[in-house]
Amino acid sequence: MNDVSQPSDIQTESEASGRVEGVAGVRHGFARHIIIPVSIAIGIILMLFVVSASIIGVQHINAHAQERLSTIIKSVGQLIEQETDKLGAVAESIVINARLAKAFVQKDRPTLLQNSAPMFAALTENHQITHFYYHGLDGTNYLRVHHPPRFGDLIDRRTLDTARQSGKVASGIELGLLGTYTLRLVKPWHYQNQLIGYVEVGMEIDHLFEKLYQISGTALAVVIEKQYLTRELWQQGNLTFKRDSDWDRLPDAVVLGVFGEFTEQALLKVHAQKDISAWLIGGGTIYRTIPINDIQQRTVGELHVAFDETVGSDGTIKIVSYLTLIVGLSLLVLILILRAATNRVESHLSDAIAERSDFERRIKYDQMTSVYNQPEFYRLLDLELERAVRQQTPLSVILLDIDFFKTVNDEHGHQIGDCVLRGLALELLAYTRDGDHLARYGGEEFTVILPNTALQDASEIAERWRTVIERRGFKCDGQPVNITISLGVANYPLHSDTSKMLLQHADMAMYKAKRRGRNRVEVYTAR
Repeated sequence: MNDVSQPSDIQTESEASGRVEGVAGVRHGFARHIIIPVSIAIGIILMLFVVSASIIGVQHINAHAQERLSTIIKSVGQLIEQETDKLGAVAESIVINARLAKAFVQKDRPTLLQNSAPMFAALTENHQITHFYYHGLDGTNYLRVHHPPRFGDLIDRRTLDTARQSGKVASGIELGLLGTYTLRLVKPWHYQNQLIGYVEVGMEIDHLFEKLYQISGTALAVVIEKQYLTRELWQQGNLTFKRDSDWDRLPDAVVLGVFGEFTEQALLKVHAQKDISAWLIGGGTIYRTIPINDIQQRTVGELHVAFDETVGSDGTIKIVSYLTLIVGLSLLVLILILRAATNRVESHLSDAIAERSDFERRIKYDQMTSVYNQPEFYRLLDLELERAVRQQTPLSVILLDIDFFKTVNDEHGHQIGDCVLRGLALELLAYTRDGDHLARYGGEEFTVILPNTALQDASEIAERWRTVIERRGFKCDGQPVNITISLGVANYPLHSDTSKMLLQHADMAMYKAKRRGRNRVEVYTAR
């Protein structure tokens, strides 16, 4: 049986071999006529798709960088605007100080310095004010509070010239001889309705670049063009401001400061080529340049910005890799990466908006009571009075003070006193109309600006507040506290057409209420 079956087995193997060879031939033919051309076509399509995807990826990165650059430029403008408003509020608080004006008019430099020095120290500590000047009508410096030994020189800066020529507040960024960017504000100084001189305050804006870096998370490098500097004064500035900067680091500019990771190689190439892409110098970073102009609109320096686009560039590389295997997977990866990049941008923007909102609140609002603070009150009063004059509408101001507030603090403690202040602010806000402005003027004093409000209406509002507070008891830490308030009312145009005198008349009316027994409303009357 075994012998009979042997040929059959051999035939089976031969047929199988023939079938295998036939299949192989068909496969080779299929590969030659179908698979190879299709593979080549797919390869070409994938190559074109990969190139297109790469180009789109690079364009997305550049667009993303441009959006971030626009945000940086806007943030710079907002920070400078906020600091300018701060300088304006500081200058306003100086020019309304009668003691300072009297000492200046009487040419009493020692007294002027004695009264100004503590103010300058507080401004430096709390608001980064670095420059404080008093100038004469001819532009001659009368006193540098920040450097008293030097005075008597003629100031020829554009901010002062502009203020002298226009008679209005002038401000702007100016490049100092020692290589500093200084934001300056000059305000005409009037005393007893006469122009007596000019007050100038300023700050070095290095801290703005530091804040910008913290808000945006973007590396920055600040440079100054050498054509506006001299080597000797720059080196003197290094000693004065304790800078560690090499004059020869760049051929035509000097580095004022670097914030974040900005390599030496990148700095050299960016300054030479201005706007360049990441791949020219390695890494995943795109570099852009923002010109810095002074008050004369001269480009005195540049702000180099380094955008970390590692996420975007890595995404493009992944697209190239994954698309060689499967287009769908590559597209999915791209979507995920773009989504991650978008979430990251949204997160940064949300943080920046929150930081900016918190920054504005600290500038405008009293931290204890959450109503406007004194500098913001001055600014709002000037704006509302200007509008009232322009539209020929009335404007009233109420100044109020808590009666015997010292007794509250003495009997209950300052913590209860603070609670009473917060409660009073909340109560006043509840009875304040839309468009009115409530501010804590200082200590236990509050003031309210009432636009488009006649004197009689303002008096009725003040009396309503007095009645509400008299009947309203406050409860702080379980302790009942009852208070009364004294209020003074002044009105434009009946009593004054300047914010300074309008506030002074409201103050006089309030103290008249104090003298007449407290817990009452008085309207200003000329003596």
